[in-house]
Amino acid sequence: MSKTHWTSYWQTGALTSLPMDFKANYDGELENYWQSVLLKSRTEPLTVLDVCTGNGAIALLLQELADKHEVKIEVTAIDASVINPTNILKSHPDKAKYVPMINFIGNCLVENMSENIEQKFDLIVSQYGIEYCDTEQAARNVAKLLKPDGELVFVAHSPDTAMHEYMQTEEAVYQYLEQVDMLVAFERFGHNHITVNGFKNKLQKGLEAMSKRMDYRSNSLFQTWGNAAMQLYEMNNSALKTQRDSVKQFYIKYQHARARAQDMLNVTDKLLNQKDWYLTFEQYGLKLENHDEIIYQQKHNVGHFYEFSQI
Repeated sequence: MSKTHWTSYWQTGALTSLPMDFKANYDGELENYWQSVLLKSRTEPLTVLDVCTGNGAIALLLQELADKHEVKIEVTAIDASVINPTNILKSHPDKAKYVPMINFIGNCLVENMSENIEQKFDLIVSQYGIEYCDTEQAARNVAKLLKPDGELVFVAHSPDTAMHEYMQTEEAVYQYLEQVDMLVAFERFGHNHITVNGFKNKLQKGLEAMSKRMDYRSNSLFQTWGNAAMQLYEMNNSALKTQRDSVKQFYIKYQHARARAQDMLNVTDKLLNQKDWYLTFEQYGLKLENHDEIIYQQKHNVGHFYEFSQI
């Protein structure tokens, strides 16, 4: 399964998957929760595997908390995407002490990680990640990599009907842009498969069609594509010729964004329709000890935590 759309995101240096809400790293109640997980462990050095790590947000958070509380910890962090610690350091130079302490492994799927990792761990963790995996295969691999008396602890997205509706609307916008040939126009022009005049004709027709969709006018994605198309359409031909690569990159960026949104939409469908999905882990020798929601700043439900022990 290709994870190019996630690799492109992590290559930007973003640390979290929610950069508008958590610019540096997860804080507040989320940080407090992971601190409680770390401090209740009695094993030192504590061996930790962070799965679906992305750019290592939780791995780094645990490493920093361990340093603060003088807990000996050894962290391995895996992700299906390509992981480049250099990109993390470029965007977050304040993490320079901790990034080298973590053993990052990219191109490693949770669903077959036991084939690539021989070590067993005291604690396997994840945040906003394991719910994206095939649950049965993830459970099977987690069970293989946990030490006797080891623990699995993860924070998953909460089923959110409002977010589900928002992502459905975004996908509907993408489908509409396809219907009016806006996506294919950008793709073909970016790959030099259409002339400047041919591109302008496509833009004109697309913009005329978009002007009639009053129901999408307040949608930020619709506005972004409409503004980009208008700016390109208003350029003279000589200037527009120089924009092929920019148009190509714009198209690729939003194709990747669409694929990530589709992943999130699929996960939301899973959480809404398979409410006991997490109990699959109990079929592979784990016991659910505790689970509850996490309320951020006493306002927002930012996820549910689940704590399993190895039987």
